[in-house]
Amino acid sequence: MNEFQNNQNLEDEAQNTNLPGEDLPPSSDQSAPQQPITIKFPPRKPVVTWIILGVTVLVYIAQVLSESLLGADIPLAAGAKFGPFIDQYHQWWRLITPIFLHGSITHILFNMYALYAIGPDLEMFYGHRDFLLFYLITGFAGNVLSYVASPMSYSVGASTALFGMIAAQGFLIYKNKKLFHNYRRAIYNILLIIFLNLMIGMNSRFDNWGHLGGLIAGAIIAFLSGPVLEVRVNSAQDGLELFDSVSKKSRYFAYFVTTLFFIVAAITL
Repeated sequence: MNEFQNNQNLEDEAQNTNLPGEDLPPSSDQSAPQQPITIKFPPRKPVVTWIILGVTVLVYIAQVLSESLLGADIPLAAGAKFGPFIDQYHQWWRLITPIFLHGSITHILFNMYALYAIGPDLEMFYGHRDFLLFYLITGFAGNVLSYVASPMSYSVGASTALFGMIAAQGFLIYKNKKLFHNYRRAIYNILLIIFLNLMIGMNSRFDNWGHLGGLIAGAIIAFLSGPVLEVRVNSAQDGLELFDSVSKKSRYFAYFVTTLFFIVAAITL
């Protein structure tokens, strides 16, 4: 997860180097120092990332207080993915609420660290609304596959959405490999992280079906409509800036197709 270059590091590097592949025009004054080309990144703060993190932490506090005061984890009982309740009582919300619930302090700390490590960079390039939709859709997809493949087990955790984010991170690097140093190594490390986590999930209580569902949904969305970054002149700031050349229409179509696919799977399988 840490192979994705930090926004600040990339920006600092861009500010101190010329744009790869671009030759500055010859200056009439050969002694005049050449000014470095500055590449501006999208000016977005990770607002949605922090909101998701904060809501998830508050929900976990509610879980702890409920178990301490009432003797039972009411939020988990009401929101965990559990097939029989979905089938018999049509509690379809259990396919989305698990991404805000966690089973232990270690569980939530690990997942929230992963969200903190990956979320800001993806939110910067996807945008606030698209990042939120991506998080919810991949989390939903992971719970759908878990519901279809292991309906009798209950599961909670944000890792369904986080696996989708890992897939998006990999495609972001691959589609924009010219902007990343050692992109092959970064993609290799992402694949290794996915492989190791899935292997660990096979020998523990982790919900591997949920991980796989989130990963598949994230890969579909990122493959069809992941950001393709291009450089354009920003005359107002006297420099260059990166912008996403993928249209909103294409991205929302990818969101719609992915969501529809998993809705049909939940209803029919």
